[in-house]
Amino acid sequence: MPLKPVVLIYDLDNALVDEVATLLGSSGRFTTINTYNESNAMEVVQQYDRLFGLLTNRLSCIITGWNNYKKRRDQFLFRLRQSEGKSPLRKPTPVIVITEDHLEDLKRIALDPTDGNVAAYLHVDDFSAELMDILHKIVFEDKSRELNSIAYAQVMQEAARD
Repeated sequence: MPLKPVVLIYDLDNALVDEVATLLGSSGRFTTINTYNESNAMEVVQQYDRLFGLLTNRLSCIITGWNNYKKRRDQFLFRLRQSEGKSPLRKPTPVIVITEDHLEDLKRIALDPTDGNVAAYLHVDDFSAELMDILHKIVFEDKSRELNSIAYAQVMQEAARD
C-alpha cells in the first residue's frame, strides 16, 4: 500500500489547524501533521529533510498563516525559504498561506517567485471551497510553480490598477 502524501499544517490559531486537518483527513488522501507553534513546525521540517537538508524534503506541502506578533521577515515562511536556500540541490517546499490578514505588501512578497514562492494565498473565511483542489494540483499534478505564477500575476495586475 503506497504511503499517503504528508502535509504539515501550522498556525497559531488552533481552531484553524484543526479545521484544515479535518478537511484533509476526511478526504482520506493525505496524512497531516498538526503543529500549533513555530518551533514544532520547524522541527517537523527538519525531521522530513533528506540528506541533512541538502535535498528537497519529503513533505508534500505546508499549510500555514501569518504570526501577527512577528516582523515580516521573521515569519515561518521566510525562515523556511532561508533554510532551503542554503542548498542548490533543494527545491522549495510547496506552501499554501491561509490568513485573515490581507496586507497587500505581505501578499506580494509571499507570492513573489523569488521570495516567498507561495502556491496559493487564501482567506480564512472561504478557503475550504478551493483548498482540496489546490492541494490536489500541488501534490498529485506537481503544479506548485504554475499556481504561484498565476497568483503572482493576479496580484501584480491588481497592484497596477490601484
